[in-house]
Amino acid sequence: MPSNEKYGKLNLGFDIDGVIADFSIPLLSTLKKNYGLTLKASGIYCFDLDVVLGITQSEEEQLVVEVLKQDLPLNVGAKETIIRLSKEGHNIYLLTSRYGYLRDITESWLKDKGIPYNRLHLLNNGKKYLAEVDPLDLVVEDSMQEALAWTTKVKKVLIYDQPWNKTLNIRNLTKRVYNWDQIYSEIQHLKPSSSQNAF
Repeated sequence: MPSNEKYGKLNLGFDIDGVIADFSIPLLSTLKKNYGLTLKASGIYCFDLDVVLGITQSEEEQLVVEVLKQDLPLNVGAKETIIRLSKEGHNIYLLTSRYGYLRDITESWLKDKGIPYNRLHLLNNGKKYLAEVDPLDLVVEDSMQEALAWTTKVKKVLIYDQPWNKTLNIRNLTKRVYNWDQIYSEIQHLKPSSSQNAF
């Protein structure tokens, strides 16, 4: 199916944790509770918590699930911007590597937070770019691995600034954003100009 871009409607893909939801605050408090570890967000230097913490992947999954079962706070501006984009007629696809058995928890959280969306996709970590979705005009990610994989399929890939996604970005394949106002601005640049629509 072709993109709706020429009609002013865009297909937009958003990651949840680290982009819509603030994952770091509940993670840091859980690390303190479980391990007695006092860390700042900057201490999470890469996306793989098993590497950062020196734990097994099984223990990492348990930790992540414990965090995701909490009432994660929203990143500033996320809800308001997504509501605005939805009201403007854009299609909102939520693309997350949350484990499949967390679908009900995720859907409940989205409902409680008032986040509108067209479809929710739970996909294996590192494989989001294989999602069966209409061609996307833009994706926002906090995982550099996921973001780079999307660059072969999506016109614009934004990386939401986090301590775990630093890169030299020598090919400029992604663009770094620091807040939801910047995300909204980037989306406006994708819309066709009114002069293109003039007869």
